Amino acid sequence: MKKTWLKILGLSLALSLGLGGVAGAETIKIGGIQPLTDWGAAEGNYVRNGAEIAVEKINADGGINGKQIELIVEDGRNDPAESLNAAQKLINRDKVSVLFGCWLSSATLAIIPTVERAGIPLVVEVSGADEITHPARKFVFRTSTLFSQEAEAARKAVKALGVTKVTFIAQDNDFGRGSVKAFESMLKEEGIGIGDIYYIDAASNDFYPILTKIKNSDADMIILTHNNAGFAKILEQRFELGLTQKVMTTGGSSWPYTIAKLNGGEPTKGSYHLAFFAADDPQYSPNPEEAAYYVEQWKARKLDWDGIQEGSRGYEVIMTIAEGLRGANGSDDPKEIRDALEKIDRKGIIGIVKFDEFHDIQPNIMVLEVTGDKGEYEIPAALNSSEYVK
Repeated sequence: MKKTWLKILGLSLALSLGLGGVAGAETIKIGGIQPLTDWGAAEGNYVRNGAEIAVEKINADGGINGKQIELIVEDGRNDPAESLNAAQKLINRDKVSVLFGCWLSSATLAIIPTVERAGIPLVVEVSGADEITHPARKFVFRTSTLFSQEAEAARKAVKALGVTKVTFIAQDNDFGRGSVKAFESMLKEEGIGIGDIYYIDAASNDFYPILTKIKNSDADMIILTHNNAGFAKILEQRFELGLTQKVMTTGGSSWPYTIAKLNGGEPTKGSYHLAFFAADDPQYSPNPEEAAYYVEQWKARKLDWDGIQEGSRGYEVIMTIAEGLRGANGSDDPKEIRDALEKIDRKGIIGIVKFDEFHDIQPNIMVLEVTGDKGEYEIPAALNSSEYVK
């Protein structure tokens, strides 16, 4: 019989999923670090939900060479110090064989020296800062999109939309600054002007002063790097002020349905969003059958539809780790797992998982155009360079 154990230690949440008994010699421990409380908690819990779906599937199918996966997810709170504490606990006390995390780029960068010294593979499922895998690191892999990959995916769209000058609103951290740097480079290559750049506190809710300045500028597009709640608030205030500039969101976590629900819908209409997974259109995934399975399981569990986009990151990272575990013949030795991860070549639900010399994958990044006031979207071929969008 399938059993699920939930342990709560202070602000840390540890989730163990297995079949047939408590974790022991016949389990392989995977550790995760996500924001489960405080800022970004919704997204972190969605990632965990997706990871749980993957673990349950793997264990129900017999595990890895007969061994069950035990999943332990700790609360990093999107804070570098808290995430480092979580990593040390997972490595030293829980003795995990492989890690994933930490959502925010600043938090992920904070734990990299520790995982490299410990020789524990880290598979990054959300963080987009190029510096995480550039320069290449021995034990760090990534299934998430780099900002430079997002910028490249947006190239066709900004040209097709006739953009001449872009202004930026981005979080004042590695996440936001890394995004702006990558997009600036691409835009300059295209001869598109760079307007003002506004770095904001992640918790800020008042964008009226910034948007008023942008309204009176000659920029014709605003590129945003934030989370869904931030996108919703900026679009809402833009709508109230009557701005006509086009808007494109970056960072990979954009989900139009969530944004529309948060701001009433009408302010989101007409905006553009870079996304690596489109739950309404699994046929645009490199692995449409598995993508459809993931969507079906999310619905079957009655999980929040707002989280299905972010949850796909958790699903993908666990399926990738599992492939590495199979390649290591079910060994829980971190160095054997690292070596096996380097040899993976599989079609995932969000991209082609074949690690390059920097341990990055080829994500399937799409441009979504919101056409309805409830977040309904289209994926226009004219704006997309993805080979899966016809």
